[in-house]
Amino acid sequence: MKIQNIKKKISLCNRCGKCVPVCPSFRIYKTEAFSPRGRLFLISHEKEHQSFDFCLFCERCERVCPHNISFPEVYLEKLKRKKKIVFSENIPHFISKDPLLFFLRINNWLHLIDFKKEQQVEFRYGEGDIVIYESCGLKHFYPQAFKKFEEHLKKRGINVGIPRGLVCCGAIFLNLGLISQLKENALKNLEILEKTKGPIVVFCATCLWMFKKIYPQIFKDTAYEERFSELSQRVISAYGYLSLEMESELRVLEERALDENVLFHLPCHLTEEFNLVKKKLEIKDFCCGSAKFSLWLKGFQKENKREWIKNLETKSILATHCTGCYLNFNLLLKRPPLVCHWLELL
Repeated sequence: MKIQNIKKKISLCNRCGKCVPVCPSFRIYKTEAFSPRGRLFLISHEKEHQSFDFCLFCERCERVCPHNISFPEVYLEKLKRKKKIVFSENIPHFISKDPLLFFLRINNWLHLIDFKKEQQVEFRYGEGDIVIYESCGLKHFYPQAFKKFEEHLKKRGINVGIPRGLVCCGAIFLNLGLISQLKENALKNLEILEKTKGPIVVFCATCLWMFKKIYPQIFKDTAYEERFSELSQRVISAYGYLSLEMESELRVLEERALDENVLFHLPCHLTEEFNLVKKKLEIKDFCCGSAKFSLWLKGFQKENKREWIKNLETKSILATHCTGCYLNFNLLLKRPPLVCHWLELL
């Protein structure tokens, strides 16, 4: 997006304030600078502010804006123009492929996946009627969600395929401002997924958002723009796919949602299917606090915990649809509730 187009888009903001109450960071800090409206004002005056780092790129502001203005879109253009960080080119392959496992190791958090070792699922690589994106969270946190999903598809004669060589969606690199590494991961995934056919099913709200929102914008006005646009149209969440293909199977989740001991959590990044989910499940909409490393250092998760802990009283199960949310809830909560993926309850 050209600079003049960015400025033109910002100028459309009429300060109506519809974006303010839906912003996760404003809900916590109650300060204008931490709202989309405040950030747009600051960026229009070429002012830097710490609140920019607190933007989760969820684009809830865009959904309610009369002019469809998205602060994340504007800010992402700003990040794309930043001077390239040299050390981003030297990130070892094992980190770029699976940064979540590296992140868990250096923080001594492997206990979060050790207790699930007995539940590990064998991921069989190959072709199928649909494509499964093997995300970090799917491999390490909730492999049982894939197992339950696959079992239901097999009953309908639908085979799943997992391509070899897929890497992390790159959300962690976006959060660190390492745009060149994000692009490298995106291009690797593009090369592999373009050789497949059928819907691309993801089990993480953040991965969904990266494929559908971030990839196309990062490569806007480049030779890859059309290819990433076509790729994004094939991507759908695992819940979204079930709701299109197997409506009856989701009645189990609906019944669990009615159970007062189960709380379904709506991640900030589940923007593409927000209305679809809202119509089907009784859910609570609150921010986990983000898995952004910079916000971890600032204690953002603890601030959010004060807000969402009241939703968890009397709950035995907290089901989410996002790797970052799964990580935060497991680190900040004592059981109960048990934290799991939505589809682990099928």
